[in-house]
Amino acid sequence: MHKTGIAAAGGLLMLVTGVGTADAGPAASTASSFAQQAESAHLTSAQTTALQADVDRYLKKMGGTQVALNKIDLNGKGEVLVALPGEAHPRDFASGNGMRIAADPCPGVPGVSGNFCAFQRKEFRGTWIKMRQCNTKYYVSTWGRGGSWINDQTRNLESRRARMYKPNGTLEYKTPRAYSSDLYADWNPVRYVIPCV
Repeated sequence: MHKTGIAAAGGLLMLVTGVGTADAGPAASTASSFAQQAESAHLTSAQTTALQADVDRYLKKMGGTQVALNKIDLNGKGEVLVALPGEAHPRDFASGNGMRIAADPCPGVPGVSGNFCAFQRKEFRGTWIKMRQCNTKYYVSTWGRGGSWINDQTRNLESRRARMYKPNGTLEYKTPRAYSSDLYADWNPVRYVIPCV
């Protein structure tokens, strides 16, 4: 599977890809789609470049496929939605309305989503990672201080307690059973999260 990135330079969007010319057709189509998403949301060249740089960092660390200007599909195991630098919440570029804030991956009604949601910043703000697959590592090691999370997996099951691990692989914290949350978590000591076993 090939990953495609977009870089804005001098107002022009240029395709950056690690594949040969045989794949240029579909990749160019994807690049055009992302460019249209940026244009319809009135993003500047600098905003588009900064957003793509963030998306590229997540792709490198977590894998998956970029499916919208700010969205990464983690091969059916969840997704990452990247917030524009300086914005409190990710936008909904995938819907075609990049001016609208994306729907919360763990809504306020407990037990509805079935997800464990990690947020880069406190109070459920910033880039978020929606985690759906048990026994899978989701990396948050670049987030640093601050953050928040919601455990909205199946309620009252012991196996649905997310586990947060330090860089050396030792357990840092185990969440309470669903539904539970923390508005003021600290990702600094955490390298990755396994949402359930």
